[in-house]
Amino acid sequence: MWNRSCTLFFYGMLSAVLAQLPTALWAQTKGPSTKPNSPLKFEVYEDSAKEYRWRLVEGNDKDRQVLATGGQGYKAKADCLHEVKSIQQGIDKLKFETYLDRAQKNRWRAKASNGQEVAASGSSYKTKAECEEAVQAMKKVAPKATIEQITKGRE
Repeated sequence: MWNRSCTLFFYGMLSAVLAQLPTALWAQTKGPSTKPNSPLKFEVYEDSAKEYRWRLVEGNDKDRQVLATGGQGYKAKADCLHEVKSIQQGIDKLKFETYLDRAQKNRWRAKASNGQEVAASGSSYKTKAECEEAVQAMKKVAPKATIEQITKGRE
């Protein structure tokens, strides 16, 4: 009886650990987390050149991580907001590609059907596999992200 109880306890603990493994591994690859307290949002802000830009961020304050940025600035805030909504609604139509940057780190970028770059990774990844995982996560999480307009001082 004791052996059976120990065996059941062991398998119960093992399954609990294995259930957490994908989340723990994903957190190590700098990708979007699945933590409920980690808000995912598009921030729309005005840069120093008086153009509106967007970035997709996760977390708040010191835990904040930029996951993606826009490919260009917009003269009108409405145009920037329209681009964010277009990305959210049409993310499955974008062509994602991975590449090595100047520092030989893996990054991704998303292009519209006309070839224009509309988004790029906010950070680099150690391996191509990690970068490709981040692309898949972006396809999942970007449509669900909220949109926040940032005022001066937080850009």
